[in-house]
Amino acid sequence: MLMVNILHLHHTNLHHIEQALQLKIAEASDFFMGTSLLVDCQALGAGCRQLNFQQLYALVQRVGLIPIGIRHIPEDCRALASKAGWAFFRATQRQLATNSNPSTNKQESQATASKGSKQALPEHTQEACVKVVDRPLRSGQQVFAPYSDVVVLHQTGAGSEILAGGSVHVYGALRGRVLAGVNGDTTARIFCQSLQAELLSIAGCYQLLDDADTKLKGQAAMIHLHDNKLVVESLS
Repeated sequence: MLMVNILHLHHTNLHHIEQALQLKIAEASDFFMGTSLLVDCQALGAGCRQLNFQQLYALVQRVGLIPIGIRHIPEDCRALASKAGWAFFRATQRQLATNSNPSTNKQESQATASKGSKQALPEHTQEACVKVVDRPLRSGQQVFAPYSDVVVLHQTGAGSEILAGGSVHVYGALRGRVLAGVNGDTTARIFCQSLQAELLSIAGCYQLLDDADTKLKGQAAMIHLHDNKLVVESLS
Protein backbone atom coordinates (compact mmCIF):
# COMPACT_ATOMS: atom_id res chain seq x y z
CA MET A 1 0.00 0.00 0.00
CA LEU A 2 1.43 3.34 -1.06
CA MET A 3 0.69 6.65 0.62
CA VAL A 4 1.74 9.60 -1.51
CA ASN A 5 2.10 13.25 -0.52
CA ILE A 6 1.62 15.66 -3.43
CA LEU A 7 3.59 18.89 -3.77
CA HIS A 8 1.93 21.40 -6.14
CA LEU A 9 4.56 23.80 -7.46
CA HIS A 10 3.55 27.39 -8.22
CA HIS A 11 7.07 28.79 -8.69
CA THR A 12 10.61 27.50 -9.26
CA ASN A 13 12.37 29.15 -6.30
CA LEU A 14 13.96 26.08 -4.70
CA HIS A 15 14.95 27.93 -1.54
CA HIS A 16 11.34 28.89 -0.85
CA ILE A 17 10.15 25.40 -1.77
CA GLU A 18 12.55 23.84 0.72
CA GLN A 19 11.47 26.25 3.46
CA ALA A 20 7.80 25.46 2.82
CA LEU A 21 8.46 21.71 2.98
CA GLN A 22 10.44 22.05 6.19
CA LEU A 23 7.62 24.02 7.82
CA LYS A 24 5.03 21.43 6.77
CA ILE A 25 7.16 18.52 7.98
CA ALA A 26 7.77 20.28 11.30
CA GLU A 27 4.00 20.25 11.94
CA ALA A 28 4.07 16.44 12.23
CA SER A 29 7.58 15.12 11.67
CA ASP A 30 6.79 11.57 12.82
CA PHE A 31 4.04 11.41 10.22
CA PHE A 32 5.89 12.90 7.24
CA MET A 33 9.49 11.73 7.59
CA GLY A 34 10.34 8.94 5.18
CA THR A 35 7.07 9.16 3.23
CA SER A 36 6.75 9.44 -0.54
CA LEU A 37 6.40 12.70 -2.46
CA LEU A 38 4.95 13.31 -5.92
CA VAL A 39 5.65 16.70 -7.53
CA ASP A 40 2.87 18.26 -9.62
CA CYS A 41 4.01 20.96 -12.09
CA GLN A 42 0.66 21.75 -13.70
CA ALA A 43 0.46 25.26 -12.24
CA LEU A 44 3.93 26.11 -13.57
CA GLY A 45 3.00 25.69 -17.23
CA ALA A 46 5.86 26.85 -19.45
CA GLY A 47 7.67 28.01 -16.30
CA CYS A 48 8.52 24.37 -15.69
CA ARG A 49 11.42 24.85 -18.11
CA GLN A 50 13.11 27.06 -15.49
CA LEU A 51 13.06 24.26 -12.92
CA ASN A 52 16.33 22.57 -11.94
CA PHE A 53 15.14 18.97 -11.70
CA GLN A 54 18.40 17.63 -10.26
CA GLN A 55 18.46 20.17 -7.44
CA LEU A 56 14.75 19.60 -6.77
CA TYR A 57 15.35 15.86 -6.45
CA ALA A 58 18.19 16.44 -3.98
CA LEU A 59 16.07 18.95 -2.06
CA VAL A 60 13.26 16.45 -1.51
CA GLN A 61 15.72 13.87 -0.21
CA ARG A 62 17.41 16.45 2.00
CA VAL A 63 14.20 17.26 3.88
CA GLY A 64 13.62 13.56 4.57
CA LEU A 65 11.07 12.63 1.89
CA ILE A 66 11.24 10.07 -0.92
CA PRO A 67 10.88 11.59 -4.43
CA ILE A 68 8.87 8.96 -6.29
CA GLY A 69 7.76 10.91 -9.34
CA ILE A 70 6.76 14.06 -11.18
CA ARG A 71 3.80 14.89 -13.41
CA HIS A 72 2.46 17.57 -15.76
CA ILE A 73 5.79 18.59 -17.23
CA PRO A 74 6.35 19.57 -20.90
CA GLU A 75 7.64 16.94 -23.30
CA ASP A 76 10.89 18.85 -23.83
CA CYS A 77 11.63 18.74 -20.07
CA ARG A 78 11.30 15.00 -19.65
CA ALA A 79 14.82 14.08 -20.71
CA LEU A 80 16.30 16.42 -18.09
CA ALA A 81 13.88 15.20 -15.42
CA SER A 82 14.61 11.57 -16.23
CA LYS A 83 18.36 12.18 -16.09
CA ALA A 84 17.90 13.74 -12.65
CA GLY A 85 16.22 10.55 -11.44
CA TRP A 86 12.55 11.47 -11.67
CA ALA A 87 9.93 8.93 -12.69
CA PHE A 88 6.86 10.17 -14.58
CA PHE A 89 3.40 9.94 -13.11
CA ARG A 90 0.65 9.88 -15.72
CA ALA A 91 -2.49 11.09 -13.98
CA THR A 92 -4.75 9.94 -16.80
CA GLN A 93 -3.81 6.32 -16.14
CA ARG A 94 -3.21 6.70 -12.39
CA GLN A 95 0.10 4.89 -12.73
CA LEU A 96 3.60 5.38 -11.47
CA ALA A 97 5.76 4.85 -14.52
CA THR A 98 9.47 4.98 -15.17
CA ASN A 99 9.95 6.67 -18.53
CA SER A 100 13.59 6.50 -19.51
CA ASN A 101 12.85 6.89 -23.24
CA PRO A 102 10.35 9.75 -23.69
CA SER A 103 8.37 9.63 -26.92
CA THR A 104 6.66 12.39 -28.83
CA ASN A 105 4.10 9.89 -30.06
CA LYS A 106 1.16 9.87 -27.61
CA GLN A 107 0.15 6.25 -28.17
CA GLU A 108 3.73 5.00 -27.89
CA SER A 109 4.27 7.08 -24.75
CA GLN A 110 1.17 5.66 -23.07
CA ALA A 111 2.21 2.12 -23.96
CA THR A 112 5.65 2.73 -22.44
CA ALA A 113 4.04 4.02 -19.24
CA SER A 114 1.81 0.96 -18.97
CA LYS A 115 4.69 -1.43 -19.57
CA GLY A 116 6.98 0.30 -17.07
CA SER A 117 4.36 0.75 -14.39
CA LYS A 118 5.54 0.10 -10.86
CA GLN A 119 2.09 0.18 -9.30
CA ALA A 120 -1.29 0.77 -10.93
CA LEU A 121 -3.82 2.50 -8.73
CA PRO A 122 -7.47 1.44 -9.05
CA GLU A 123 -9.75 3.44 -11.33
CA HIS A 124 -12.40 5.58 -9.69
CA THR A 125 -15.17 3.52 -11.24
CA GLN A 126 -13.85 0.39 -9.55
CA GLU A 127 -14.21 1.88 -6.07
CA ALA A 128 -17.33 1.70 -3.95
CA CYS A 129 -18.95 5.02 -2.99
CA VAL A 130 -18.51 4.18 0.70
CA LYS A 131 -16.09 1.82 2.41
CA VAL A 132 -17.64 0.47 5.61
CA VAL A 133 -15.39 -0.93 8.35
CA ASP A 134 -17.41 -3.04 10.79
CA ARG A 135 -14.65 -3.71 13.29
CA PRO A 136 -12.54 -1.57 15.64
CA LEU A 137 -9.24 -0.35 14.20
CA ARG A 138 -6.23 -1.25 16.31
CA SER A 139 -2.81 0.34 16.55
CA GLY A 140 -0.83 -0.18 13.35
CA GLN A 141 -3.90 -0.93 11.21
CA GLN A 142 -4.72 1.22 8.20
CA VAL A 143 -7.81 1.81 6.06
CA PHE A 144 -7.07 3.17 2.58
CA ALA A 145 -9.96 4.24 0.31
CA PRO A 146 -8.56 6.78 -2.17
CA TYR A 147 -11.81 7.33 -4.09
CA SER A 148 -14.56 6.96 -1.52
CA ASP A 149 -15.86 7.92 1.92
CA VAL A 150 -14.96 5.76 4.91
CA VAL A 151 -17.43 4.77 7.64
CA VAL A 152 -16.07 3.07 10.77
CA LEU A 153 -18.79 1.55 12.94
CA HIS A 154 -16.55 1.25 16.00
CA GLN A 155 -13.71 3.12 17.66
CA THR A 156 -10.22 3.58 16.24
CA GLY A 157 -7.12 2.98 18.33
CA ALA A 158 -4.06 5.13 18.90
CA GLY A 159 -1.55 4.44 16.12
CA SER A 160 -4.23 3.53 13.56
CA GLU A 161 -4.65 5.42 10.30
CA ILE A 162 -7.54 6.23 7.95
CA LEU A 163 -6.98 7.68 4.47
CA ALA A 164 -10.04 8.54 2.38
CA GLY A 165 -10.62 10.34 -0.88
CA GLY A 166 -13.89 11.65 0.55
CA SER A 167 -15.18 12.15 4.09
CA VAL A 168 -14.55 10.02 7.18
CA HIS A 169 -17.27 9.02 9.66
CA VAL A 170 -16.32 7.28 12.91
CA TYR A 171 -19.18 6.08 15.13
CA GLY A 172 -17.00 5.82 18.20
CA ALA A 173 -13.85 7.34 19.65
CA LEU A 174 -11.53 8.68 16.95
CA ARG A 175 -7.89 8.09 17.84
CA GLY A 176 -4.81 7.78 15.66
CA ARG A 177 -4.45 9.67 12.40
CA VAL A 178 -7.23 10.49 9.96
CA LEU A 179 -6.76 12.00 6.50
CA ALA A 180 -9.83 12.94 4.46
CA GLY A 181 -9.85 14.33 0.92
CA VAL A 182 -6.45 12.79 0.17
CA ASN A 183 -6.86 13.58 -3.54
CA GLY A 184 -7.50 17.25 -2.85
CA ASP A 185 -11.25 17.29 -2.13
CA THR A 186 -11.65 20.44 -0.02
CA THR A 187 -15.33 19.64 0.67
CA ALA A 188 -14.44 16.45 2.56
CA ARG A 189 -15.24 16.35 6.29
CA ILE A 190 -14.41 14.30 9.35
CA PHE A 191 -17.14 13.23 11.79
CA CYS A 192 -16.69 11.37 15.08
CA GLN A 193 -18.44 10.63 18.36
CA SER A 194 -15.37 11.36 20.50
CA LEU A 195 -12.50 13.46 19.16
CA GLN A 196 -9.17 12.10 20.41
CA ALA A 197 -7.15 11.93 17.18
CA GLU A 198 -3.40 12.45 17.07
CA LEU A 199 -3.47 14.11 13.66
CA LEU A 200 -6.25 15.50 11.44
CA SER A 201 -5.98 16.30 7.74
CA ILE A 202 -8.31 17.44 4.98
CA ALA A 203 -7.01 17.94 1.43
CA GLY A 204 -3.42 18.25 2.64
CA CYS A 205 -4.09 20.73 5.48
CA TYR A 206 -2.76 19.08 8.63
CA GLN A 207 -3.21 19.78 12.31
CA LEU A 208 -2.17 18.00 15.47
CA LEU A 209 -5.03 17.83 17.95
CA ASP A 210 -2.75 19.10 20.72
CA ASP A 211 -2.19 22.26 18.66
CA ALA A 212 -5.87 22.79 17.87
CA ASP A 213 -7.63 25.65 19.60
CA THR A 214 -10.64 23.61 20.64
CA LYS A 215 -12.41 22.56 23.81
CA LEU A 216 -14.07 19.70 21.98
CA LYS A 217 -11.49 17.02 22.72
CA GLY A 218 -13.36 13.90 23.78
CA GLN A 219 -16.67 15.18 22.40
CA ALA A 220 -18.70 14.57 19.25
CA ALA A 221 -17.27 16.81 16.55
CA MET A 222 -17.12 17.66 12.86
CA ILE A 223 -13.97 18.94 11.17
CA HIS A 224 -14.01 20.84 7.88
CA LEU A 225 -11.91 23.30 5.89
CA HIS A 226 -12.44 27.06 5.87
CA ASP A 227 -9.92 29.40 4.21
CA ASN A 228 -7.38 26.56 4.09
CA LYS A 229 -7.61 26.01 7.85
CA LEU A 230 -9.18 23.15 9.77
CA VAL A 231 -12.24 24.12 11.78
CA VAL A 232 -13.58 21.92 14.58
CA GLU A 233 -17.29 22.22 15.40
CA SER A 234 -19.48 20.51 17.97
CA LEU A 235 -22.05 17.92 16.91
CA SER A 236 -23.82 18.05 20.26
